[in-house]
Amino acid sequence: MAYEYYTELPIEEHEAVLANRKFWDCYSSEWESATIEKKLIPLALLVQRGGKLNRVINKYADGREYTYRKAIQYSVIEYIEKLLGTDDYYLRIIQLDKREVLQLLTELLKAGVVKDYVRDSRSNSYRDEYRLTENSKNDDSLLTVVEERHKRVYPNETIEQKRRRAERWIGVGSIW
Repeated sequence: MAYEYYTELPIEEHEAVLANRKFWDCYSSEWESATIEKKLIPLALLVQRGGKLNRVINKYADGREYTYRKAIQYSVIEYIEKLLGTDDYYLRIIQLDKREVLQLLTELLKAGVVKDYVRDSRSNSYRDEYRLTENSKNDDSLLTVVEERHKRVYPNETIEQKRRRAERWIGVGSIW
C-alpha cells in the first residue's frame, strides 16, 4: 500500500483523515476494513512527522456518546499490544492515565515503524516501503519509562485511586 499520500498531507489534514471509525472504533465494520498493521503505519507517519494523537482522538471523540469513546481505549490497547507483540502488559497499561497511554503509544509508533527502500524488479527502480519492526516486541522498556514518570507525578497514589482508574478501563466509564 502506498503511504506517500499521508506524508504529503499537511499535518492538520493528516490528523483529520485519521479521525474516523476505521482507526478508533474496534467494534465497527470500518475497523475490520483494514488490518492493524495498515492502520499503525499512517498513525506512525503522523507522530514521526510531529502530529499529535491526542488531537486526532479528541477530534474523533468530540460529541460522541459513551460507547464510541469506550471503543477508543480498546482500539488504543489493540495498537499497543500489536506493537509490543503481546497482551502481557494489559494490567500495567490500565494503571496509566490517558496522557501516559498516549505517550506510550506515541513512543511505540516512533520506534515500531520504519521506512525501507525496496527494489521493484520490473522497473528496476526503488520505492519506499513502510513496515512494522520487531524493535519493541516483548520489550517493556518504553512502558517502564512511562510507569516511572507516573510514579513521580503520583508519588502518593492510593490503591483506591488505582482501582478507580482500572475501573474506567474495564468497567463503567471511559478515559476519553
